[in-house]
Amino acid sequence: MAKIYNSQLIGKRESVVDEILLLNPHQTPLLNMIGFGKPVSQVEHVWYEDEMIADDSTVVGAVLVGGTSIVVADAEPFRVGSVVKVGDELLYVSAVNTGTKTLTVTRGYASTTAAAIADGARIEFLFQEGAEGADARGARYKARVRKSNLTQIFDDSIEISGTSKAVTQYGIDDLYEYEKQKKQLELALQLEKAAINGVAYENGQVRQMKGVRQWINTNVTNVGGAVTLSSINTLAQKIYDAGGFAGGGDYKIMVGAKQKIALSGTDANKITLTRAENARGQVVDHIITDFGVFEIALNQNLASDELLLVDVNRIAIKPLATREFGHTYLGVKGDYDTGMIVGEYTLEFKQEKAHGRLKGLV
Repeated sequence: MAKIYNSQLIGKRESVVDEILLLNPHQTPLLNMIGFGKPVSQVEHVWYEDEMIADDSTVVGAVLVGGTSIVVADAEPFRVGSVVKVGDELLYVSAVNTGTKTLTVTRGYASTTAAAIADGARIEFLFQEGAEGADARGARYKARVRKSNLTQIFDDSIEISGTSKAVTQYGIDDLYEYEKQKKQLELALQLEKAAINGVAYENGQVRQMKGVRQWINTNVTNVGGAVTLSSINTLAQKIYDAGGFAGGGDYKIMVGAKQKIALSGTDANKITLTRAENARGQVVDHIITDFGVFEIALNQNLASDELLLVDVNRIAIKPLATREFGHTYLGVKGDYDTGMIVGEYTLEFKQEKAHGRLKGLV
C-alpha cells in the first residue's frame, strides 16, 4: 500500500468506501448485507410510497341479525354500492358516514343468510355492484405518502506522535495506516448501530437517523416467551396480510447470539443445517416457513430479546452526495501527524408493513 505521508495529499480527500465494505462482516452484518446505495441530495432524504386502498376492516360493536348500521374501525375500503362480506353473509352498502365510520347496509345480499355480527369481526370489501348501462363511477384516489429520514455524520481523527512513528511497532509496517483502518471499523460499527437502533433526532447542527427498529410499527409482536417456528410463521402471515410479499422480496431473519442459539434448537424438519462431518452439533442457516425460506443473519447489534424479519430489497443505506466515507490527511501538526475520516449517511426504509419484529423473547 502506498504511503500517504506525501505533501501533495495533505488536505485532499480520498474515498475509503471500498475499505469500509471489506471490514469484518461479523461486526457490521447489516452494512455488509446491503452495502451502500445511491447518494441522496439533502440532509432530509424524502421518498414517497404508494399504497392500495384498504380492502377490509373490523366491526366495532356487535350487530344483531336485523341491524342495518355497522360501525367499522376504518371506513376507507367502503363506498356506496360496495358489496361486503362478514362470515358467510354478503351485505350491500347503501350509505357511508366517514365521520362516524358507520355503514348503512342491506342484509342478506344475493340471497345469503343474515347472521348476528360479533364485535371485532372482519368485514371485507369484495367488489362494487355493477349494472348494465350504468354511468361512469366516481373515481377514488389515494395520495402517495411522504416518508423521510435524516442524514447523520460519523467522524473520527487519527493522531500519531513523532515518537510513535520513530519506534519499532511489532508486526506493523505503517502505524498511521494501521490506526486509520481501526478508525474505519469503529465508524462502520457506529453506522451499523445507528441503522438498527437510531431514533430520529435533530437539534441545530446535530442530526440522527431513524433506525430499523423505530421504523417497524405495524407488524410487532410481544411474544413473552421462547422463539418458535409458530411465532415466526405468524409474523410472516402479518406481513403477507399487509401485502409485504406481493413484490417478492429478499427476506432475512436477523437475530442476536441468544436467539440464534434458540433457533438452532427448533424443529429439525423446518431448518436447513450446515454440519461438518467431523464435528458435533448443528448450525441453522435458514428457517423454512409457509411463506418462504428465510436466511438467518447473526447480528450482535440487535437486542437479545428480539428477532427482525426484513426485506433487504426495501432497505438502503445511502450517503449524502460527496459525503461518502473519506479520509483526509491533515499533515504534521506540531510533534504529530493527524488526519480525519468523515461520512454522512441515512437509512431509506420502504413500506414498513413489509417488515416485522418479534420482541419479548426469552
